[in-house]
Amino acid sequence: MVKNVADKYIEAEFTDAKGQKVREKIPYGLLVWATGNALRPIVKDLMDQIPAQKESRRGLAVNEYLVVNGAENVWAVGDCAIANYAPTAQVASQEGAFLARLFNQMARTETIERELKSLSDEQAVAKTKDERDVVFGKISELQKRLRRTKSMQPFQYSHQGSLAYIGKERAVADISWLAGNFASGGTMTYLFWRSAYISMVFSPRNKILVIVDWIKAKLFGRDVSRE
Repeated sequence: MVKNVADKYIEAEFTDAKGQKVREKIPYGLLVWATGNALRPIVKDLMDQIPAQKESRRGLAVNEYLVVNGAENVWAVGDCAIANYAPTAQVASQEGAFLARLFNQMARTETIERELKSLSDEQAVAKTKDERDVVFGKISELQKRLRRTKSMQPFQYSHQGSLAYIGKERAVADISWLAGNFASGGTMTYLFWRSAYISMVFSPRNKILVIVDWIKAKLFGRDVSRE
């Protein structure tokens, strides 16, 4: 862990073989400092209040259904969650889609359970065997639907590949393809990167704004006066 930065060296602290903390001075010529994101106050507050989160440092530890460990009816996704996946937008997007399906499933489950309770009450007051058989048939069908609804699998990340712009109208790509990966780079990959970027912009209005910005930057250069 970096403890101090001077003009010619940094001081780093590590634990040696004896378990003691030792500081070492490491000289440098060019220092590139890439810091992480600090926890949001609400996330840190939750971690402090939940005993099961005492050992967590980077975010809220979650289980395979993205439920926060040590809590009920609290879910976490994206940068605030530790789910054994890289904290990328692709992971967060799939986590969000998974939670949407999970919440819809929970809503359907509650609806079916209410219907089952109502049918049970109806069966209890049925006067004839035929009426009871009709209600029993409805209950059996709802129970089958309930079992299907409750059989949702845990969250599993599916890596779709990586794209990165590297400057001078070039990009690199590593795309999952069949049983392996397909890697490429250059101008054609840059055009593919731009098409993928546009396809993931949500509204037509924003798609047009992005394309217009690209055209302006191509014709007149980047406007850095406000950056």
